[in-house]
Amino acid sequence: MSETTTPDSQEAQPSQVPASDKAPSSDELQHPLLRILHREFKVSRERLAHLDQEQSPGTIGLKALQQNLVVSRQVPPEIFQQAVARLYDLEYLPTLDDAEIRPEFTKIIPIRYAKKFSFFPLKLTDEALVVAVEDPEMLHPIRDALGEFGKPLSTVVTTHQSIISLINRAYERNQAETDEVIEGFDESMGDALGFGIEKPEDLIDARDEEPIKRLLNNMLYQAARLNASDVHIDSTTDEVVVRMRVDGVLHTISNLPKAVQRPLVNRIKIMSRLDISQHGLPQDGRTLILIAGRQIDIRVSTLPTVHGEKSVMRLLYQDQDLFNLRKLGMPEDIYKSLRNLLRQSGGIILVSGPTGSGKTTTLYAALGEIDRHSRNIMTIEDPVEYKLSGYVQTEVNTKLGLTFASALRSVLRQDPDVIMVGEMRDRETALIAIQAALTGHLVFSTVHTNSAAATVTRLVDMGVEPYLVSSTVMGVLAQRLVRKICSKCRAEVPSDPEILLELGLSKAESKKGLPLFQGKGCANCNGTGYKGRIGIYELLLVSDPVKKALLHSSEANVIREAAVKEGMMTMRRRGLELVSEGVTTAEEVMQATRED
Repeated sequence: MSETTTPDSQEAQPSQVPASDKAPSSDELQHPLLRILHREFKVSRERLAHLDQEQSPGTIGLKALQQNLVVSRQVPPEIFQQAVARLYDLEYLPTLDDAEIRPEFTKIIPIRYAKKFSFFPLKLTDEALVVAVEDPEMLHPIRDALGEFGKPLSTVVTTHQSIISLINRAYERNQAETDEVIEGFDESMGDALGFGIEKPEDLIDARDEEPIKRLLNNMLYQAARLNASDVHIDSTTDEVVVRMRVDGVLHTISNLPKAVQRPLVNRIKIMSRLDISQHGLPQDGRTLILIAGRQIDIRVSTLPTVHGEKSVMRLLYQDQDLFNLRKLGMPEDIYKSLRNLLRQSGGIILVSGPTGSGKTTTLYAALGEIDRHSRNIMTIEDPVEYKLSGYVQTEVNTKLGLTFASALRSVLRQDPDVIMVGEMRDRETALIAIQAALTGHLVFSTVHTNSAAATVTRLVDMGVEPYLVSSTVMGVLAQRLVRKICSKCRAEVPSDPEILLELGLSKAESKKGLPLFQGKGCANCNGTGYKGRIGIYELLLVSDPVKKALLHSSEANVIREAAVKEGMMTMRRRGLELVSEGVTTAEEVMQATRED
């Protein structure tokens, strides 16, 4: 690791900037960091010019530039940080996975201080203390925190998320604390819970003395560590069962004493602003938490059962990377075709799939490809799952009469350019969306169907005339999520001709065989053999032959046949590619594409 030692006597200053950067011509960007972004990282001058006018060339203004470029998702954080490292002539590290975590680091540095100034030590040598930083300008507070080591600082630059992940690992608490909470739990505490609503606090910092709060905090922390999408708290006759949905599958995490059930559900209700005195009716609420700097929106649902109230918490991770179309793992041909559709000024783009298949994430990622500064982007959702700046988001409220159809009518009076409708559930909503597309609006929406061709058929079944569908719908993206084989314990298994035949290979190809892989189960994947998920996609482009097929017959098989002739690859065929690459298993693909 090459390192640059920063003198203790002065703040970091841009160093070794090329002479051409020091003396820009009159038509060049004046700010050195913006010049680096433009020249070396090919960020368009148009994105940077307005900032160049606002910023003084004599000051770096990293925070202001970061706010305008990274937070607004105009420049990826890794590109911005590489430019910062180039400006200061410092080394850039894309990840800190190999960092040395020493006990004295966490003892001396308060976690909140480390997160506030976004830094953490990487290595202690006889010559220097190597520190990862996000902002080389912020050395005074960092030097104050690390003074006890008595070493000069040697700084490297990385991204904010890499530093937060390192801090998370360094301060990770022992999950055995949950057992201590149960042992210290007193049933009489159940009715003595406070009623105040706290501001979101990072749970990794929390040291609440109330056992039930510590229990719930540990539970949510473990869910976030596992990237669980849902936490189920089920009550039986004699115990409470905690289950978490990881990669689409429920796993039992712990069995708690029955006495924990009522105070635990009450604590969840307090967090989500629900009525703790009401036990006989279902309730819905939401709350926001922070875990190691990671913001998580939680939707809460409680339901009375014969064994007591059941609670389900859905965790919505507000990670910016989720909304990057390139990072969703789409095949290159589908990615390029979808981007071409996004450049159109009007029309309808639909995403289909069952609940939990990632449709909302795909829609937001698609919206992220559109310039939100020059175009008015409005969404209608039920509910709003991800609250993002730069978008006008409206939540459906049927109790007040605000349906998808009525909200869409109102949105059309707000001079929109792009509209996202959470779901086309009825003929009225579909017809208004089609009218919007016909008048020059770009409309996104979802439909619950099994395939791309069936989505077109569903619109016709709703009562929409086929000629209206063919003239407004530009493309339909169908998708499923399958679990990925754990990279740590992946192993090849014997090929099964029957499975290959069912996946769509010919008899000759099935007999020839194909490499198949499975995960044996290890600590990395919690013994499941799977770690993470990936999408399988099927993009139907409404070309002229597909339009002719639709006008001739609205049967899904007829439309699908026309689309396949035009080059559409089915989801099962896409899944077969992932199986052959060792990304997932044949069983996962068959289960996800059983209708194919």
